[in-house]
Amino acid sequence: MSAGTVPDQGSTVAPAGDSLAGRSVARMSAHPPVLVGAMLREQRRTLNLTLETVAQRAGITKGFLSEIERDKAMPSVTTLMRLRETLSLSVSSLFRSSLPRVVRSAERQVIPFGGEGMECSLVSAHDAHRMTVIWAHLEPGGRSGAEPHSLNADEEVIIVVSGVLEISVDGGEPHQLRAGDSFNFDPRRPHRYENPSSSQAARVICILAPPPK
Repeated sequence: MSAGTVPDQGSTVAPAGDSLAGRSVARMSAHPPVLVGAMLREQRRTLNLTLETVAQRAGITKGFLSEIERDKAMPSVTTLMRLRETLSLSVSSLFRSSLPRVVRSAERQVIPFGGEGMECSLVSAHDAHRMTVIWAHLEPGGRSGAEPHSLNADEEVIIVVSGVLEISVDGGEPHQLRAGDSFNFDPRRPHRYENPSSSQAARVICILAPPPK
């Protein structure tokens, strides 16, 4: 499964229009990205929580949260998971899809999964309930973030379609995967991934079963 910069607990994030992540989205997809900020802001207001309260609970600054809510900054996957927990949002809320059963490659729905220099879209249809399949495109240097994250699913399989992906689990040495390689692990264990190439994008398929809660 990045100007004026805003710190993200160890990762560097900038306004989407001027960041690696922002430039990547513009190049990678003909469709506008799904913006996570409005969803987070709406839930925060529903729960009657202040920016300061949510930021403190998620371990980030009030200013950075404000940037995220206005879709001026993209959080790492780890920070997005913390915000989800703080706001009592399920992981599946990030994967909402209006797609029919047949999902055309040009019509995949972009999902707000965080990270730097990467775009994720749904391959699985809206009524798939036994697994979630994600197509990920990581620009050179793209990554899930500086910190490891975990997902509440039983199993994850990563298949590299092109390029190179490095993934580390439980802080161990990274496994370097190339086109055709796959990696099977328990996504509840803290993990992170990145494209180590400085020139080549990586395309990856991620299969999660069952869909994260």
